[in-house]
Amino acid sequence: MKELPNIHNQTTLQPKKQPSFGAENLSRIKYIVAVSSGKGGVGKSTVSVNLAISLTKLGYKVGLMDADVYGPSVPKMLGGTNPPQEKNGKLMPIEKYGIFYMSMALLTNDDSPVIWRGPMATKLIQHFLMQVEWGELDFLLIDLPPGTGDVQLTLTQGAPLTGAVIVTTPQEVAVSVTMRGIRMFDEVNVPILGIIENMSGFVCPHCNEITDIFKKGGGKKTSEQWGFPFLGEIPLDPKLAYAGDEGKPMILEASDEQVSKIAYQNIAKNLVEQVQKVEVLTKRNQQIPTKIDFENGYVTAEWPDQIQSRIDPRRLRYYCECAMCVDENSGERKIKEDEISPDVHPLGFRQVGRYGVQISWSDGHNTGIYTFERLRDLGEMLV
Repeated sequence: MKELPNIHNQTTLQPKKQPSFGAENLSRIKYIVAVSSGKGGVGKSTVSVNLAISLTKLGYKVGLMDADVYGPSVPKMLGGTNPPQEKNGKLMPIEKYGIFYMSMALLTNDDSPVIWRGPMATKLIQHFLMQVEWGELDFLLIDLPPGTGDVQLTLTQGAPLTGAVIVTTPQEVAVSVTMRGIRMFDEVNVPILGIIENMSGFVCPHCNEITDIFKKGGGKKTSEQWGFPFLGEIPLDPKLAYAGDEGKPMILEASDEQVSKIAYQNIAKNLVEQVQKVEVLTKRNQQIPTKIDFENGYVTAEWPDQIQSRIDPRRLRYYCECAMCVDENSGERKIKEDEISPDVHPLGFRQVGRYGVQISWSDGHNTGIYTFERLRDLGEMLV
């Protein structure tokens, strides 16, 4: 059985993190979502731009922060590189196609390389968070640079992120690197809102049919393996590249039958569903256990109000709410309690965002997420 990222035999859970910067300036933004990839070349910025526009088409007010200091590309894709204006000591984001965006590329010449060490790059990101007048937004998408370096850590540790979206391509090498990004967000308890598989097949410009030129399904397989939401697949469409080079995002001009446009529209809807779900779960699960363990044959939890609880592992395994254990349409359980081994026990625990815990079981099951509220309800309270 594969081990979940950052899973431990005993886990000390972390409360809701307190942002160290940017919170006041970003207080009028409802959802802040990081768009990340473990490696370059997966089309993350293209996804960010077209996803942002897809959200505006759903009626949301959207901002896009290009946090790729060394290779900014958002202004090029949006066809607007005029320098931002300053007002009342703050930079005003550029508006184009209904999106408000900011990028390093707006502050330098096109041919000027950014030769900065990590601390300089992180200061710029802090400046974008604290000194850009984002105003009232429903969504602020942050297009992260690839990898897990200084800029990524600065944002994940300090910004009030709602969650993160991971972009990958179907190949196994890309998917394996993707797990590094997931582990980074796990370390600071930022929920994974979902995985997007980009370049999933090739769209023929003549017949609009899709041909699989790479392996297919790597992103979806990863989602199913680890229990992360799968937001959707985006085919490799020549029109996307042409539109990006021209500064006119494809999704604005594509017909309603265009495969790539439909894919982005569906992903945008799925993302909205996930952020709303995380918002509800986080509000409902304010009491986070201080420790979860497996000892003396029971799953035990310690709570901030000094209450301790214990749960029979077989009972806990039976009440898993994942799609493999519960029919999503009827709500009926697919497993019977007498079919669960009497010896079933957890191998480890992984905190999920700020609302629950994922358990890796000895029977090979590891996709179930238990909210803290559910853990408390199932447990037997101890004096």
